[in-house]
Amino acid sequence: MIELSDDAASVEEFRALREASGLGAFSVKASTIALANSLHGAWLRDDGGTLIGMGRIIGDGGCFAHVTDIAIKPAFQRQGFGTVIVAELMGWADQNLPKGCYISLIADPGAEKLYEKFGFQMRTGMSRSVA
Repeated sequence: MIELSDDAASVEEFRALREASGLGAFSVKASTIALANSLHGAWLRDDGGTLIGMGRIIGDGGCFAHVTDIAIKPAFQRQGFGTVIVAELMGWADQNLPKGCYISLIADPGAEKLYEKFGFQMRTGMSRSVA
């Protein structure tokens, strides 16, 4: 049985699932910092405890929050688990973030319908990575 878990991903699990799902793995250092600074995480594990899906909310917890790292192990994709994770994250946000907090995300092409179910709307923007 696959269920949401309070058992947060280890750095190794986080990196492996990002890589397996096509998001790409960050360094151990970057991943360690990222996980420690999450506002909230949703961790989907099978009955053996293996991480098969995840998502996080990051941000300042007041004015801005960002949904990130929505990842599902390839063998479990297209089975509704992304919806389970985003629903859990948005439920947490509704209960814990102040009214008016701006929640953003960057969706891969084709994933828009998942996020639209939760009230997200298309916007344009720009981004930059540290060199």
